[in-house]
Amino acid sequence: MLYLDYQPSTVMKGNGPVQVDTFAYSGHPTGLMKKREVESSSRDVEALYLSPEIGVFFTNAVKAELAFAGYELKPNSERIVSGKIEHFFLDYVGEQDQRFYIGVTFYVGRKEGPPFTSSCRSDQQQPKYWMKSGLLIKSGITDCIEQFIKDAKAAGAI
Repeated sequence: MLYLDYQPSTVMKGNGPVQVDTFAYSGHPTGLMKKREVESSSRDVEALYLSPEIGVFFTNAVKAELAFAGYELKPNSERIVSGKIEHFFLDYVGEQDQRFYIGVTFYVGRKEGPPFTSSCRSDQQQPKYWMKSGLLIKSGITDCIEQFIKDAKAAGAI
């Protein structure tokens, strides 16, 4: 079980109310993965689980980053951020490295204007060190959320 304490760190700035709905985690393509289990290759014999469900953990990270950037988290806002996590993958690369890959589609529903959709992919790699797996995962999540905020701001969605 991996316990992560996600701390926001974005340098992006924004403002205004926004609602964040829970992100769905689709998990492994076969649908056999549990909502807490991190995807890995068949070579990895050990299963890794996050303490909360992956969708809940990611949703809380999005909320933290948006609040840290200056947005007001408010239910029933005219802008509703949600999405789907397609990949949440941690694996070993060769003998020396580990890799974290995340793929997410973000949606921003708006009462005025068309909905906004953005996809992000982040692929992070570091030397294999089990105790730093959490930092690798946080780095990928942060990268993905920052890509979303940048794209959504540029489109006027948030």
